[in-house]
Amino acid sequence: MTHITTFRNNVSPLTRGALFYLCYWGAIGTYLPFLNVYFEQDLHFSGRQISILALFPPLMSLVFAMPLSSLADRRQWRIRILTACVAIMMVLLLFASILETFFAWVIMMLIFSVFLSPIIPLADSLMARMAAQYNLNFGSMRMWGSFSFATLAIAGGALWQQVGFKPMFLAGSIGLLPVLLFTNTLEERYTSTETQTRQGSIREIGQDTGILVLLVASFLIGAAIYNSVVYDGIYMSKLGGSQLFIGLMFGFSAFSEVPVMQYSGKLIARLGQAQALLVAYSFLLVAYAGYVWALTPMFLVLMAAIKGVGFGLFYVGTVRILSERTPTGWDSTVQAMYSVSTFGLAPLFVALISGEIYDRFGASTVFIFNIGTISLAALLLTVVLWRGLLTTKKLR
Repeated sequence: MTHITTFRNNVSPLTRGALFYLCYWGAIGTYLPFLNVYFEQDLHFSGRQISILALFPPLMSLVFAMPLSSLADRRQWRIRILTACVAIMMVLLLFASILETFFAWVIMMLIFSVFLSPIIPLADSLMARMAAQYNLNFGSMRMWGSFSFATLAIAGGALWQQVGFKPMFLAGSIGLLPVLLFTNTLEERYTSTETQTRQGSIREIGQDTGILVLLVASFLIGAAIYNSVVYDGIYMSKLGGSQLFIGLMFGFSAFSEVPVMQYSGKLIARLGQAQALLVAYSFLLVAYAGYVWALTPMFLVLMAAIKGVGFGLFYVGTVRILSERTPTGWDSTVQAMYSVSTFGLAPLFVALISGEIYDRFGASTVFIFNIGTISLAALLLTVVLWRGLLTTKKLR
């Protein structure tokens, strides 16, 4: 503990936040881009079975993310719960490579998803707080996660092409080890200028038009993001792309997030909060239109890079706006609401629909569906802006 305290005192908040994201998303990048391809190619699961497995992360997010995040806010246990969840993920990944049947993977995904669900809301709330406290750009921390995810996805694509997919689970488990260390170097307690009791209530937060609009729009964007996570690698494989190309697809997408996140503060300040989100939605629309018309693996890689620009601006912009509008003491809870809406409710809504679309009409039709949901989100945000209902509001 003494070493952790010394490290915390000697290393800047920006670096500590960046190291957490670097290690966490690097570990995720070793296996996530290839998981559904592994299910299809090695375990021979159908599109419907893959969609069922993909239901567990959003379902568990819906059930557990909000209660655990609210508990973390009430008790100031954000770091404690975050550490426990990462440690349990490490152990579960060690066993993943020995699972062969669909039923075994159902059990694994059920348990794994419970402990995965609060990690991002807790981490983002801690980082957004640190960024606000020290006048830092949240995107400058988060971009290192995109960088490591991209690097490990590309490296993993080349490596797993040679040795097979099974070692990726061990690599992911080992990669989470330093995350445990860096989690305990983050800062949780409020500053002396802030109250240590909650301000406002869930009902008051629910009456904030800005938060409600962002949650609904994020729900629609989340449906498209879910489809990408599930079907990008499979679609690349159908176009003739190897494991290396799958890694390149995810890698280029994540690499393109880096400069956007780095300069997100300046972009949002220049464009305006809601306007920056509309620009993000536009990049996503262009990318998925390219997906539909893609004929070669390399073209799909280029479209994935455009998608990364849109996702980077969408993610950082939404987290930042919500953080600014959130009353003191509700940080993790509101970030969990965003996570549940985007990565919980939206995937649950679209999962089985996407599975049926894929089985009946092919992956390209899934991305036509994405164009529709993003267009609805853009229309909603445009109407709200036109009516002057989305104004900057800082509740802290």
